[in-house]
Amino acid sequence: MSKGRDVGLHTPAAVVAVAWSAAIAAAVVLLPSMPAVGLVALGLVLPALGLALALRPALIAIALAAALAGVARAELPAIDPHVADRAHVEAGQTAVIRGQVADDSRPAGGGAEVLVIPSVIAVDGRALTDIGNLIVRWRGPMTAAFGDQVQATGKLMLPRDLPTFDRRAYLAQRQAYLELQASSIDVTGKRDGLLRLAATIRAWYAGAVDRVLPPPHASVLLGVVLGVRQGIPPDLQKALVATGLVHLLVLSGLKVAVFARIAQAALRPLLGRQSAWPALALVGMYALAGGATPAAVRASAMGALAIAATQLGRPSHVWTSLAITAAAMLGWRPELAWDVGFQLSFAGTAAIILLTPGIEGWLGWLPSVLREPFAVTCAAQIGTLPMMATDFHLVSPVGPLANALVLPLLPAMVAAGLLLGPLSLLPGVAAAAAIPIAGLLAYLEQVAYLLARVPAAAITIPRFPTWTGIAYYAAVGPGIAGLTGHGHRRRAALVVGVVAPVVISLGAMVSWAHEPAQASVLAVGSGQAVGSVLIDAGPSPASLGDGLGQMLPPWERRLEAIVITAPTQGHVGGFSGLDRTARTVMLPDVALSGTTWRTTALDQAEHGASIVRLLAGSVLDIAGFRLEVVAPEAGAPGDVPGAGDLGLRVVAPDGRTFCDLSDLDLDAQTVAAARLRGPCTYLLLPAGGASALSPDLQRAAGDPELIASRGPGRIAAGFPATVLRTDQEGTITVPL
Repeated sequence: MSKGRDVGLHTPAAVVAVAWSAAIAAAVVLLPSMPAVGLVALGLVLPALGLALALRPALIAIALAAALAGVARAELPAIDPHVADRAHVEAGQTAVIRGQVADDSRPAGGGAEVLVIPSVIAVDGRALTDIGNLIVRWRGPMTAAFGDQVQATGKLMLPRDLPTFDRRAYLAQRQAYLELQASSIDVTGKRDGLLRLAATIRAWYAGAVDRVLPPPHASVLLGVVLGVRQGIPPDLQKALVATGLVHLLVLSGLKVAVFARIAQAALRPLLGRQSAWPALALVGMYALAGGATPAAVRASAMGALAIAATQLGRPSHVWTSLAITAAAMLGWRPELAWDVGFQLSFAGTAAIILLTPGIEGWLGWLPSVLREPFAVTCAAQIGTLPMMATDFHLVSPVGPLANALVLPLLPAMVAAGLLLGPLSLLPGVAAAAAIPIAGLLAYLEQVAYLLARVPAAAITIPRFPTWTGIAYYAAVGPGIAGLTGHGHRRRAALVVGVVAPVVISLGAMVSWAHEPAQASVLAVGSGQAVGSVLIDAGPSPASLGDGLGQMLPPWERRLEAIVITAPTQGHVGGFSGLDRTARTVMLPDVALSGTTWRTTALDQAEHGASIVRLLAGSVLDIAGFRLEVVAPEAGAPGDVPGAGDLGLRVVAPDGRTFCDLSDLDLDAQTVAAARLRGPCTYLLLPAGGASALSPDLQRAAGDPELIASRGPGRIAAGFPATVLRTDQEGTITVPL
């Protein structure tokens, strides 16, 4: 097996596999649901193969054909383009569904969620068909495994989006366009065959561990041995994440290697050299028992290839194994290109293979027992930093130290944990064997707890834009090539490693500075921003600061205007400690209660802002927008909640409008509706949608897209399920 920094794709299989995988990933991410592209690519496969007869080396033509076939695999078969439309029409309905679970359940919001392929969907006595798969979410400890038959009752909703991840696009790749918020769910049957056997083994092992180990040791051991994360206390989970040890609860290549050695050692006395083939079957069952996650499949597939190569007397090449495994997984399920577990597993493994030897060479002063795990963790962090920052919003500087202290003991934990299962048949022996295992687990937990308390143990990264990740890899990739190259190649690589990220960053900044007009409703309570006009601030200064930092260029520290629509904490609390200044502060021209709004206005006035008091009928031009004031009326009681708030209709240059009526009550909404000079393209629901709109406002606003800025909870009855909610979507940005 090749080692070190040798990244050459020495085998044709590796080149073809990389071409296939890259094409599938690019098509899934950049060209989703475009069957015409897939048909064109499929038609070009044979001509590309024909080029192999004339083009030398022929491998170039074969790789091109593989790439075209990969595009066709990602785009075909064509999906009914109207499935999503039919599904969205049913949002908000109460349904009873039966179907088969398509993957293991995942923790989510105090419960779990799972993908279900429905066989029956009933709404008000009518059967629904052709609306795609469903994401079923529920609260409580129940779990569902791949292949289980389930029945659930609940409300159909549009899938929840995430602030930094287009979850709806990801789910659309799995033909899921609706979520079922289940009020009840039951597993009505188990799938037969290997999957049922794997689930039985997992349940048996979990029960055996629970009988001999106390919590949380039992849950941690289940994660260490099988990669199943359930029952781990939240504080311990946070500590493991903060210290970079959470990967120990994932089925990894090291664990597969330990399992394979134990399996072969047990089988060799009976089968001799032929023990490798049954061991391959057991490795596959081990991955299934661990839930067949992308990391488990990757680790078991690479381990199986290494065992098979050894048995056949063939050399194994780690890069070829990695490329073939990725190609097979993406060919099986192209949507894995979106899966963070898939991304982390392959990027981390590639970085470990590539960088670990060099890092170990720089750490020769460390004892060997600590040097390798420290180097491995550093390599994995370098390879996966953008993904960790994007998906988990943190980086752990103490991760290498934590792993150096724990990883040397991991083989012992896995081996002892695996043996604890069969030993459970002898309760006394199992209880005695559990004592040292409990000591190892307690050591792991205490390392996590102690290092998590170190200052800056985990650095929070609120937002990591895509262009930042591209710039990072544009620097790291050529940098590694420069360190391993010589002569002109070394100099060229280092120049590219410096110039490329600078060019990418400058391009992103230019694009950022010339973004089209838009309205961003920040996930900070009732705060939102329109262009460089900040309307309210929500209750939290920290949330407001994070939201503005994500939305505005870092050099833009001065806002065109701050608008305070109401004096309550939910509107002005975030202004405390605001580190940006404004040219203008706008307030309703009524007698407002409270002091926070006054402090904000005075602080901005000290920095040169002008104070403007507004009443219904006023019109201003700010930052390229026209602000039409629709409330309050003269003499409105500012000390009565919802009576004297500031209501605005913001008109963009292209005519699209954003209406913000603060927390106006029904009577004030009716009066404001008469002031509207036209319909609203977008309407921010008063009071976060906690109460219905006045009939007059509904008519005057036309048919706007509804947005609710709120925390978790229900919105008032009568609103459609298509309401965009900041508690579900994060910051919501709409074009103006």
